[in-house]
Amino acid sequence: MKNVFFNHEVLDAEKKIILSLKVSSGDLMEHAGSNSASYIIDHVLIHYFHPVYILTGKGNNAGDGFVIARYLASAGFEVTVLSLYKEDELKGDALINFEKLKKLKAEKLKIVYCNDADDLKREINVDEKIIIDAVFGVGFKGEPDERMKSIIEFVNDMKNKKVVSVDVPSGLYDHDQKTICINADLTLTMGTKKFAELFYAGKESSGKVEVLNIGVDENEFKKYNERKIFEIESDDVKKIIPQRKTDSNKYSNGKVFVLAGSRGLTGAAYLCSMAALRTGSGAVVAGIPESLSPIMAVKLTEVMTLALSETSEATLSLKDFDKISEKIKWSDVTLIGPGISKNKETLELVRRIIKECDSHFVIDADAISAFKEDPELLRNRKIILTPHIGEFGNLIGKTTNEIKSNFYQYAKDFSDKYEVTLVLKNAPTIIVSEQSFYINSTGRENLATAGTGDVLSGIIASLYSQTKDRTGSAYAGVYLHGMCGDQLYKTKGNSTIAGDLIDLLPEVKKYFDTTKKLSEHRSR
Repeated sequence: MKNVFFNHEVLDAEKKIILSLKVSSGDLMEHAGSNSASYIIDHVLIHYFHPVYILTGKGNNAGDGFVIARYLASAGFEVTVLSLYKEDELKGDALINFEKLKKLKAEKLKIVYCNDADDLKREINVDEKIIIDAVFGVGFKGEPDERMKSIIEFVNDMKNKKVVSVDVPSGLYDHDQKTICINADLTLTMGTKKFAELFYAGKESSGKVEVLNIGVDENEFKKYNERKIFEIESDDVKKIIPQRKTDSNKYSNGKVFVLAGSRGLTGAAYLCSMAALRTGSGAVVAGIPESLSPIMAVKLTEVMTLALSETSEATLSLKDFDKISEKIKWSDVTLIGPGISKNKETLELVRRIIKECDSHFVIDADAISAFKEDPELLRNRKIILTPHIGEFGNLIGKTTNEIKSNFYQYAKDFSDKYEVTLVLKNAPTIIVSEQSFYINSTGRENLATAGTGDVLSGIIASLYSQTKDRTGSAYAGVYLHGMCGDQLYKTKGNSTIAGDLIDLLPEVKKYFDTTKKLSEHRSR
């Protein structure tokens, strides 16, 4: 897993690392700048062989920029350093590296002081260019002054440019900020990812984010990752995806009981049930309102159906609670919610199940609203909760905008308080469990379509039924779901539909089965 820090906290971590490893901040800057230059040469200049303009501030971010300029100029590239602060305003490592840069004998290197956007306009006088943004680093917070605001606006409005930000886009300090910052195509972030770069406005402004080594091992950052925020990687998921034993049978490979569907929402029951089966569960039973049974028996050929008493609105009724209880005892995991509606009696059934049945549960969609008045029912049960932003806001009494502005704290407080694993469907989706906060690294906008959430709940329920690992099943399920979406984007783009994910699941899951066998073979 990759460490993720809030902007201001990564500076404290770096200070502790410097003391612990007895390295100098200058050495870290040299690593950061040289590795940035190498990345720019190998991945940017190879495609866009244009003049390079490096905008620099006066702090450590500027120091990184000066090191980058030195390496690029030494490699023979045309480099113009546009210093937005005078030399006497520089200090520390930034000043040291500025002095080194001035001494460099490079034919195509130019250093210019620019006071305002008009100065920049005079200097950047080519049609196509590469802009390297090394003005403000992770220590910046607030709103740029009028001079810097006009400079940032000028850069953002320029045509025919490729913008590379160093560490963070200048001016960016919060994922949902409303103040101006540089809009980058690529952000070369130092040592570890920053939270603000991964969500909402921050994600849009950061473009593609690449983590560069600054001469410090990832495990050093982990020592100081007190919030336990991590980005999920493929290797983490590989450890969770189970392999079937050669002597297994359908009932030893995970039994999932699904309570889903209502009139007009049979598709939700179909999608989550088939997703559970395709993810590897040996037996899946779908409990559905009895009037829907003929339809579902045709749609769900491999999934067993259980017809249950229904309300006048064709939703699940309390009458068959005993029959439902027996099937919950039979199952390894019960998935409740896709398409069940918000009928009062149906939601009372959901609450009674959680009160009286001791099992493993995944609670999704409409079923989540059953706990709005009494979330205490969720406390310390073996539950994975899978709301989207709106459903989570409704559950805790907050608006969607309130959740978006501080979803980290709301999600963590809820998970910690009620001891549930919370999968908050977001962009990207987050998983909060056992005092840790996980950020998914797969998935994109083609998954924003009806039914994909039902597929996700089925995937998670299946993994949970096979592993009994609540946290691992949640983050592995989200990653697997997003990986299917990424593959589908290549062929179907934003015309992806939920059923496409189910069709692709075997291929994507097989990738993990294969790589797991290979790694096990190599370790022998």
